[in-house]
Amino acid sequence: MIKNYTSTTNNTFNKIQKILTTHKAKKMMFDYDDDGKVEALTFIIDVDSMSIPFRLPAKVDNVEKIFLSYKKGKGNDWELTEAEKEQAYRTAWANIRDWLDAQMALIDTEQVELGEVFLPYAVQKDGRTYFEHAQEDMFLLGDAS
Repeated sequence: MIKNYTSTTNNTFNKIQKILTTHKAKKMMFDYDDDGKVEALTFIIDVDSMSIPFRLPAKVDNVEKIFLSYKKGKGNDWELTEAEKEQAYRTAWANIRDWLDAQMALIDTEQVELGEVFLPYAVQKDGRTYFEHAQEDMFLLGDAS
């Protein structure tokens, strides 16, 4: 079963902001879709004295697909209800909140460095993340010699 699939909280974004501000985020911005739903969070934190922007997208459509597969598994083959779509949205963001909190706990206990955890989400000059660039290049990191 999916983590947070029954999340009912409406203060997920407040908790995300608190996590980031207590870890010295300089800026935070929520990106909205055409329906006014948050689709990504962009924030800036200093890494080795450099201000680095990071972008965490919520792939709500992927969560919706999983919810739909559960319905189909029970013999249903219709679309998700609006309530189920709202639940998928809450679930996606609750999981990002929990992941962010867990990563910051690892950073706080010096088990990892911030850049080590968030590098895939670092925003490049063209607006895409480091992960998106690496994925396009089939994760070829160059000559290791």
